[in-house]
Amino acid sequence: MVYLSLGSNKGDRLSFLQLAIGMIAYRVGPIQSISSVYETPAWGFESSPFLNLCLELSSSLPPEKLLDELLAIEQTLGRQRKKQKGYSARTIDIDILLYDQRISDSPTLSLPHPRMHQRRFILQPLCEMDKNLFHPILKQSIHALEIACPDTAVLKKLPLTLKRPKIARFIAIEGNIGIGKTTLAKILNRHLGGTLLLENYLDNPYLADFYNDPATYALRVERAFLHERIAHYNHFFSHPNDLPIIADFTLGKSHLFAKVNLTTTDFAHYSQEFKSLTKELPQPDCVIFLNQKPTGIMKKINLRGRSFEENISLDYLKKLNTAYSEAITKTSIPTIEYTLDGIDFVQEPKAIYPLLLRLFNA
Repeated sequence: MVYLSLGSNKGDRLSFLQLAIGMIAYRVGPIQSISSVYETPAWGFESSPFLNLCLELSSSLPPEKLLDELLAIEQTLGRQRKKQKGYSARTIDIDILLYDQRISDSPTLSLPHPRMHQRRFILQPLCEMDKNLFHPILKQSIHALEIACPDTAVLKKLPLTLKRPKIARFIAIEGNIGIGKTTLAKILNRHLGGTLLLENYLDNPYLADFYNDPATYALRVERAFLHERIAHYNHFFSHPNDLPIIADFTLGKSHLFAKVNLTTTDFAHYSQEFKSLTKELPQPDCVIFLNQKPTGIMKKINLRGRSFEENISLDYLKKLNTAYSEAITKTSIPTIEYTLDGIDFVQEPKAIYPLLLRLFNA
């Protein structure tokens, strides 16, 4: 087992702790237990109080790789480690305390943590989790180390607990044309790790013709999309992938667009074909549904400047918005609805935090 110490004294401290816990669970390994949250004075420098906790997890990563992942999580959450000596306020601080009973001392990582026995904000939550934990160098229990600890800081135990996140092995992002599904999939992949499953929409030979003449090409474009998506799924899932899988589409997208674009007769036949071909294929554990006003979506479409999208109308985007809104009320897949009006994940990287918190608690 691995034991970590987490602390934050900058920004929304509680949210940063929960974000770090969620990212650790996705990128490092399953969390077994989390201590209470303690408010503690800054240790070794003058600053605002910290919120601290310890957690226990299992991980197949070797210690140095584990450290790399934790440093990457810190950086993603705004931690900037400085080369000069001394401590400073930080959004998140993650330290490896114990890795089983390993003892090591490399230029980048010492195990156990060389100062853990001097810090009450580490020993007290650790002792709460398991007072019989053993320090392999000092040959004492955590409980004995806490009693002997020279740190006189008074810790305030807060009446709250942070959650072990629910892990979705397969996350899909859905929403209207041009709303930003692929962009969000890539951002989530940077935060959570895993493997991207991105749609090959440019492989559809009828797409440009459909936007020019929907009535003539609707059935051809929808059947081409359906068969291409199924082939893409079959190829992707035919070999192992790092989890989570993060997709910028679902197979259900084919059924939804067909319902909007096809005649009643064509859709009836298409629907039978869709159900027959997709019933055995993997389904997401969680869908993130992006919503936005059609006028905002139209601006995004115009900005990306794809010539074959020039004939997309505001009315068509409204129909798709309505279809998506109806579809999410009927799905059995856990769905997170997230409105993008006024939100830009690229220009405002922190805008992803509320969505991540909802994902971790979904």
